[in-house]
Amino acid sequence: MARKTAKESILQERTVKTPKVSVKSDERNRSLKKISIISTALIVAICIVFNILLDLTLDKKLTFDATSVQQNTVSILTKNFIEKLDKKVEIIGLFNRNNAISDWKDYCLPLLDDYESKADGMIELKYIDPDVDPFILKQLDPDNLYGLRKDTYVIRCGDLLTTVDPYSCFVYDANMLQYYNLAIPTTNNLEREFTGRIMYVTSGRALHAYYLSGHNLPTHYYLDQILKSLGFASSEITLKGENAKIPDDCTLLVILQPDSDITPTEKELIKSYLDNSGEVLVVNGYDTEKAVEYPNLNEVTNRMGIIMEAGLLHENDMDHLLSTDDPYSFIADIDSDYGSKISMPANYTVEKCRYLKTSTDKKSSLSVSPLIVTSGSTSVDFENAQIDSAVSAGTYPVALWSVDSDTSDKASMIVIGSSSFTSDKYYEANTLSDNNAVFLRNLLGDINTIHVTPMVPGKSVPSYILSKPLSSSSATTWSVIVMTVIPLGSLICGVYIYRKRRHL
Repeated sequence: MARKTAKESILQERTVKTPKVSVKSDERNRSLKKISIISTALIVAICIVFNILLDLTLDKKLTFDATSVQQNTVSILTKNFIEKLDKKVEIIGLFNRNNAISDWKDYCLPLLDDYESKADGMIELKYIDPDVDPFILKQLDPDNLYGLRKDTYVIRCGDLLTTVDPYSCFVYDANMLQYYNLAIPTTNNLEREFTGRIMYVTSGRALHAYYLSGHNLPTHYYLDQILKSLGFASSEITLKGENAKIPDDCTLLVILQPDSDITPTEKELIKSYLDNSGEVLVVNGYDTEKAVEYPNLNEVTNRMGIIMEAGLLHENDMDHLLSTDDPYSFIADIDSDYGSKISMPANYTVEKCRYLKTSTDKKSSLSVSPLIVTSGSTSVDFENAQIDSAVSAGTYPVALWSVDSDTSDKASMIVIGSSSFTSDKYYEANTLSDNNAVFLRNLLGDINTIHVTPMVPGKSVPSYILSKPLSSSSATTWSVIVMTVIPLGSLICGVYIYRKRRHL
């Protein structure tokens, strides 16, 4: 039998076809992907809806104050007061709440939310931005008595209205303010201010200011408007005769630019009024045409540690003069210590200012503070070229404030050495938005809070500075852990889980 060649064997060899094997794709992986995506989207949607519902319904009830001094929560004293309110109170913030970029708003917003939540509907809190609704200021204050402006609060109940400047509700670190121009709060008096103002507007009574008449009292229309903006009713009294007395409802006694000294009877009545925690405002500029002496009135002011001298302040700093040919009309500045405690304009117009000074032998219970001061180059001119050896060029007070801690409610007296803060003639040439009017309004409002807000103490501002800062090595270690170890560990876990899951 003939043997086949290799070529013939290959040609005759039957081709064996390998059967096709259909590989079905694993649908489980695709299903898992869809379920994961849908589940994630569903959970995100549920979280968004749940947060919206909570914000609309239970937002304030589920807010907790974790600060050490409970700065976002009203105290038990305020809580007991507002829970018993029987009159509706409006608190209107004159700014856009959602654009709250000022530091004080972090303190105001949550605290006032707590006021509203605890008042059982008797406090209505709302925010209106004057830039968006420019008519709101005219609506709240048709006669422009209150000097309303943006970034302040208005508190209203019936016909009584008052304002709160949040910036003035804090005590600031004097050193940081003086040397670095940084307003670092140390004490938070927001609750004290708001509770006091709510007490006032719900009291249904106006405060009463009395002008001492009988000494050629000048017209006082514009000062009346300033007092009215603070809730004061005003009238005049004459302290003459055996039955003369200062009325029991006198909140503030005003002695305005007298052209003669007060009588001995008036002197004793006013001193007695101060002994019973009274408040007195004395405005007495220096009239070069009338060299009036005030021994009796000086005895009253000296009772509070303040002396009015027969001298005229002479401004020598050209940068402070209103006119180069008039050294007796000048620009004065807010005292730095006082300016750090309450929001005030920086400078004021002063005309013919009397030389004021603090008594060297005043009682230890008296605290006398300058409010407005001259430049450091001011001198004093005396009648008949008299020279006071104790007086030299320097800084002098234009306004002084004295408080007596010996009296139960702290008697106080303000003495202003220039009529430009109260004169109708001055305000006819200017407006009630002038810095002088703002100063007087804020000052009298500040004094008023002494009596309406003794119940609520101030709160210290908590410090968020670490008492023991991390060392450089510890900081480096934690940086490596946070920026390297944790992300790398998460990546390794992710890769491991992926490799295990892909074979399922």
